Amino acid sequence: MEQLKLEKVSPTLSVYQKKGVFNYGTDAVLLVKYVLSFYKSLNKKKMCDLCSGTGIIPLMLCDESDGLSASGVEINTEACEIANMSARVSCYDSRYTQYNCDIKDIKSLFSPESFDFLTCNPPYMTNTSGYMCAEDYKTIARHEILCNIDDVFRASFYLLKTGGNIFFVYRTDRLSSLFKAAAENRFEIKDIRFIIPSGKLPASSKLLLCRAMKDASEGLKLGVSVTDSILNSME
Repeated sequence: MEQLKLEKVSPTLSVYQKKGVFNYGTDAVLLVKYVLSFYKSLNKKKMCDLCSGTGIIPLMLCDESDGLSASGVEINTEACEIANMSARVSCYDSRYTQYNCDIKDIKSLFSPESFDFLTCNPPYMTNTSGYMCAEDYKTIARHEILCNIDDVFRASFYLLKTGGNIFFVYRTDRLSSLFKAAAENRFEIKDIRFIIPSGKLPASSKLLLCRAMKDASEGLKLGVSVTDSILNSME
């Protein structure tokens, strides 16, 4: 592959990045830190990352636990190839595989209730809002062109064990869509962390981290964190 660069994320994790494929950013790292704050150990757990991109979220979680078994699902063929290359070069390919598949066809990949928890950094914008990027891969990653939040929750209900969690990073201005899709697919939003940027305060939140539970009773906790704080305090 041309323009492929190997980036060292930690002493034990290296990932390939390529211009022309949507690369990871702070959102993904924040979601990993958020997931880790809810589990004392990921040992013997099975997880799947939906809309996985180049696989940074499950790869970072595998890097945190020798006993985690992880999968990823991504519609972009080249992103899947890069994710699996990263898994091989970091020696995580025995515990992590990324599959090239539309999440609306998730039943073709897995049996029902196969996972303990899920993660997702989904497209944030509707297909009629925001700036449409010149590159198709960016438009698909950022806008609900090929899947929307309801598709994610529908796939999640099939994949998760009863009482299992899905962890999201999402836009604050789409909060009503998040709640609506959760309720219509038998999920309860259990925790929301509004993220505000580091630097001068006060500041409004444009991004949130969220935990939703399958077939759970109501009971929501709200919190606010500064970007630097969540990155540092959850290490």
